[in-house]
Amino acid sequence: MPTAHLMKPLLTLGCALALTHVAFAAELGDPAPPLKISEWVKGKPVDLAAVKGQQVVVVEFWATWCPPCRASIPHLTEMQKKFKDVIFIGVTDEEVAKVKKFVTKMGDQMDYVVAVDDGKKTSAGYMEAFGQGGIPHSFIVDKEGRIVWHGHPMAGLAEAVTEVQAGKFDLNKAKLRDSARQKMEAFYQAAGEDRDETKIEKLGRELEALDAEIGGLNPGKKFSAAEARKSMKFQGLLREYQTAVMSGKRGTNLVHIEKLVADSAPADFNLTEFKELMAMNTLFADYYGAVTGQRTADKLPELAKQLGAVKTKNGMLLNEWAWTILTDEHIKTRDLALATQLAKTAVEVSEAKEAGILDTYARAWFDSGKVTEAIVWQKRAIAAADDAETKQELAVTLKRYEAKAGSK
Repeated sequence: MPTAHLMKPLLTLGCALALTHVAFAAELGDPAPPLKISEWVKGKPVDLAAVKGQQVVVVEFWATWCPPCRASIPHLTEMQKKFKDVIFIGVTDEEVAKVKKFVTKMGDQMDYVVAVDDGKKTSAGYMEAFGQGGIPHSFIVDKEGRIVWHGHPMAGLAEAVTEVQAGKFDLNKAKLRDSARQKMEAFYQAAGEDRDETKIEKLGRELEALDAEIGGLNPGKKFSAAEARKSMKFQGLLREYQTAVMSGKRGTNLVHIEKLVADSAPADFNLTEFKELMAMNTLFADYYGAVTGQRTADKLPELAKQLGAVKTKNGMLLNEWAWTILTDEHIKTRDLALATQLAKTAVEVSEAKEAGILDTYARAWFDSGKVTEAIVWQKRAIAAADDAETKQELAVTLKRYEAKAGSK
């Protein structure tokens, strides 16, 4: 099971949901809506009104088809073990039979309450009311029955639960941060569309003021509206250039775009390295298309050979490729030898210091039937992890490997 905390490759932070947004109809501090559930798949039913004044509740929206959601499951399980007085609930709107099958397969790895939404009524009261369209997404309901925090379960949930439990959670500061997040979304949307300059400047000033008030929208970095817009312009040109290269365009137009990119690039941007990265990603895109049936497979052996021969010191890129080959659900026949080779090279260029890369290498050994080797490398991944949370996540995987070794 990939761990989002380790930033596993090609697993975005969230999966998009098809929601009808009621943008920001609710705010932190509002009473939590009741849970409208069609069936409680795992654990006892939870009535928010009944636990008010007694327990904190975490409501997480997820889906079986969402890789980042699956990645957060071990983390939530560990949190449930740590915060025994807190109720963790995973809510999905999928078919009950599908959810039951998934939960049964997960077993103790998914050890908290799991429920199926009743016609998206629960989602409407939480996700839509707060203008959220991506999962996984969690909400904390405090003992007073108020929603006091929401966000990605792998980004600050544990810290927030700790503070709420201890009675030290600063709701006013949380409101300011949530307001800043809303304004940030509006700012980037308006700036990206290059419309209503007055509105863009107003939002920029408000964000700079909030940045100073709450001690940083991004910790350790002062927000500048002008710099943000400059960065957006550069990213837009970069996407345009990338699209032109990937589509095979040549000539003066491409040269012109490349010059614009170079002229607007930040000091630490290396255009040559970026072009090399695009070439490597194009190669993997061709391989992925062939191995998933999106393109003809006649060139697959040659593409695999080229991938294995890539010379790069970008260990994270190699790690992405290896993890995709090992886990992507669209790949039906996995080239385990290629995945292991890529993962091994990633370990070598990273000097065996990156926990996420070591975790991938261990997974490659495990999937290849080499359980003993997988255990060895998973232990090295745990040793390389630099925080307790990551070590816990990796330890869950290690237990699975050891259980497999013990069953032989």
